[in-house]
Formats: sequence, C-alpha cells, structure tokens
Amino acid sequence: MAFTQIVQALGAFTARVIPAAKPARPLEIDLDLPARLSPAERAAIGTWITEDGAMRLELRRDGRFDKTKSAEQIRYRGRYEVDDNRLYFEGDSGTVALGQLRRGVLDIGEKRFRKAA
Repeated sequence: MAFTQIVQALGAFTARVIPAAKPARPLEIDLDLPARLSPAERAAIGTWITEDGAMRLELRRDGRFDKTKSAEQIRYRGRYEVDDNRLYFEGDSGTVALGQLRRGVLDIGEKRFRKAA
C-alpha cells in the first residue's frame, strides 16, 4: 500500500470510531459588549464646554467623568448616572452635583455647558 492510502484508511477508521465534534453553540450573552445605552445616555456622552470656555467636562461611556478648569488646570474625576434628562454626579472626593440636559444644553449648578464640536 502506498503511504497516502494508509493515511486515508486511518482517516476513515478514526471517523467511524471517534464521534464528530458537536457544532459550537453561540453564546447567549456576549460579555465583551457593554449594555445598550438609552437615548438619554447617548445624548450625554461626549465632551462639554462652558459657554465662556473656562471648564471642560468629558462624560465617558463607562459612567466616569473628567472635569477640567482650564485656567488653573484643576482636574476633578468621578462617576455619573443618567436618569432621563437628569444627570447625577459624584466626585471621587465625595462631592455631589445634579445636572439637567435640555435641548443640547447641560446645566450643572450655575454653569451652562454646550457639547464640543
């Protein structure tokens, strides 16, 4: 017998003896993908700047924020949550603030932010 015939015969024998592998079943939950965002959350994500340009606020998809005062380069960090048109901020230092998003304007206290282009 030629070498190729021996290999083919072994392949046919193992195909009968060893059962075929079951096809892989797709995962029901893909853990790599983040949860779907609500329309309000999508509207809030991004970089916001005060009308006078003195502050910059970055709202990230992971629920974290970075706020920078440009004149002094002071940086605040923390987390935020979106509830309809309200945003709740909690800084890493423990400070809290409430914001409201209306018609492309984000009001936090006395500061008014607009989305950066």
